[in-house]
Amino acid sequence: MTPFLTLAQITDTHLLEHPNDLLRGYNPLQNLKTVLHEVARHQPDGLLLTGDLADQGSTAAYEHLQAALSEFDCPVYWLPGNHDDLANLQSVLRSSQYYPPQAIDLGEWRLLTLNSVLAEAKFGEGDLGEDQLQWLSAELKHHPHRPTVVALHHHPVPTGIAWMDQISLQNADDLLAVLDSAPQVRMVLFGHIHHALQHPWQRSNKKQVEFLGCPSSCSQIEPPTPVADHDRPGFRLIHLYRDGQYRTQVQRVQPAMVTP
Repeated sequence: MTPFLTLAQITDTHLLEHPNDLLRGYNPLQNLKTVLHEVARHQPDGLLLTGDLADQGSTAAYEHLQAALSEFDCPVYWLPGNHDDLANLQSVLRSSQYYPPQAIDLGEWRLLTLNSVLAEAKFGEGDLGEDQLQWLSAELKHHPHRPTVVALHHHPVPTGIAWMDQISLQNADDLLAVLDSAPQVRMVLFGHIHHALQHPWQRSNKKQVEFLGCPSSCSQIEPPTPVADHDRPGFRLIHLYRDGQYRTQVQRVQPAMVTP
C-alpha cells in the first residue's frame, strides 16, 4: 500500500551564529545539510521541525536554516524549543512556505503543532499553558473522526534518563488527560531528547497512541539501551495512509564533522 503523504521530522538542529563553529565536537550546519541531503532522497510532502532549531536563538542561525531548506518546495511545519528565540525565529521563517504552531489540514489527516516552551524555565523544562490545552481539546472535539498527529518539543513520557526526565513536559498528565478522550490521535511526535524513542501508551478505552522521539540532526544523547548507530545524526519519516494507518522509521546519516 502506497502512503498518500510522507512527512520528515527534523529536530534539535542547534544551529550556531557562525556556520563553521562546532558544538560538542560537531558542526551543526554541516550535519543538518547531510541530513537534508538524505531527506531529499525520500521526496517528503512536508517537513516537521520540532524545536531547538538554533542553539542560542540568533537571527543568523535561523537564516542558515532557511538557506539550508531552500532546496525544498514542500510546506515546512515548525515549532519552537527551549533554546529558540521565538521572535527571531518568526522574523526569518515568515514566508508562506513556513507554518508556525497551528492546526494543519493534511487531507484525510490533521497535524496539530504545539508550543511547549516555558518562558521561566530554569533548566529547559517545558509546559503546555492552559490556552494550549484548551485549544488542543477543542480541535480534537471538532474533528473526532480525522486521524491526527500531535507534535511538540518536550517529551511527555519518560525516557529512562533521570536528568533528561527532569526537563520533560512538566504538566504531561494534563496532556495525557486530553489525549485519553481523543482516539483519533494516532501518534505524538517530539524532539528534545536527542535520541530515538518509541513509547506506546494505552488510553482508558484500551486504544493505544504512540509517543515517538526523534534523534537530533546535530548531536545525540545515549539512550538507556544503546543501539549500534545511536550516536549518528538522524531524522524520522512518517508515512500516512488514507485509512488512518501509518508507518514510521528513523533514518541515520554519517556525521559531517567530529573532532577528537
